[in-house]
Amino acid sequence: MGSKYDKEPCCGISLLKYVLFIFNFFLLLGGAGVLGVGIWTVISKFDYTEVLCSHAYIIATYVLIISGGVVIIVVITGCYGAVQEVKGCLLVYFTLLLLLCLVELAVGVFVYYYRGELQDELVKCMNSSMTKNYGVTGNEAYTVTVDELQTSFNCCGAASFEDWEKSEWKQNGNAGNRSVPASCCKTYSPYCSVRTHPSNIYHQGCVVGLSLIVEDHLIIIGAVSLAIAGAEIMGLIFSMCLYCHLRYEEQEPY
Repeated sequence: MGSKYDKEPCCGISLLKYVLFIFNFFLLLGGAGVLGVGIWTVISKFDYTEVLCSHAYIIATYVLIISGGVVIIVVITGCYGAVQEVKGCLLVYFTLLLLLCLVELAVGVFVYYYRGELQDELVKCMNSSMTKNYGVTGNEAYTVTVDELQTSFNCCGAASFEDWEKSEWKQNGNAGNRSVPASCCKTYSPYCSVRTHPSNIYHQGCVVGLSLIVEDHLIIIGAVSLAIAGAEIMGLIFSMCLYCHLRYEEQEPY
């Protein structure tokens, strides 16, 4: 008949506590990093979300921000469960960490898939959105955003400058004698957008520049999500190991 130690997990409780504390410290730093990347994406680095028809990019960003905030709750729960040796807290910690891991894996996989569809979606989306909404009464904020986009990226239209020929702005007479908006001009002058000669206006559409910006952000979001998810798998192992150790100790006679 074996002793009670035959069934005991290989790591001691004290060692597991230290390991879990160290892991939680780095998890907290990772959560702060995730939160920072999400906030950086929303506030500082992307000003043209109004021209995107799909909300997938913004949803992925906000999911990342929420995940970063939830990490704080997870870390507190895990540390309390380890210090007090409360199996219930460790189970809650394990469950929350598992959910976070799954969410971040899903975000990471989604953004890498979405990157492949990005340029085609932007062409369809921006062409439809810009031709219908630019220069229309009540859409002044959108018009300003498109003008800023064209000026910043040295571009004109979605796929090309020819997109403006089919626009509501052109068809309803708001364009006057202009062929394209003045924000398409290489050098602004009162009549710079009357002619579409390459010396006057940019011929390249805005999709190219905008897709590069969005793609760069998606790469960062995806990489951070997958890295944190990978680290969280280790936390799942440590927390379950400690939980099992406490359960064995509780069940075995002294």
